[in-house]
Amino acid sequence: MKVVEVSAGARRDACLAMLCAEVHGREGGLDALVSYAGVRGVWFENESARLFALVDSGERIHSVALLVLDENARGLNLALWATPPVHRGHDHGIALMSQLSEHGRLQVRLTDSALVSVLRRTGINDWLEAEAEGDRPRELVGMNPAARVGSLAALDEPLRLDRERIKRTFKARPKDFETYKNAFVRDLEHFSRHV
Repeated sequence: MKVVEVSAGARRDACLAMLCAEVHGREGGLDALVSYAGVRGVWFENESARLFALVDSGERIHSVALLVLDENARGLNLALWATPPVHRGHDHGIALMSQLSEHGRLQVRLTDSALVSVLRRTGINDWLEAEAEGDRPRELVGMNPAARVGSLAALDEPLRLDRERIKRTFKARPKDFETYKNAFVRDLEHFSRHV
């Protein structure tokens, strides 16, 4: 098994669709579509996100992670992470994140503490707590050794999608909504058939 960056194109879009569906749930509806549209239309377009996969010798994908730059472009943040159902139970996600956490500054932000023990197995060992602020919930912020800081004030904020703006755009421009919805469904089918 090795980690590869999935380049722009149909394979990357298919991996992104799988990630959004798995993270938000297969019935995640609008949340999954908003993530898909935001990553494709904003982060990928601006080259502020990169998609990595753990692949076998036949280049079959066993786990996928989306990393996004922080606001100062000094480090990366885990935005989405999932293992296709067919490959679960073999620690492929742990293997992927372990390799990613060995290179450069990596942060993880969680609202649910259930994943902390899992991520500790990948080298994300330092954790701080960020209180809720405005519409943002309380977050647990994990760091690999290269990103370690003593306080939250020293951390760079991750880039975040303006999910409400994406929803307003969909409402104002139904054609864009249909375009992304059709692409999402197509890419999800492509992943299950070919990737």
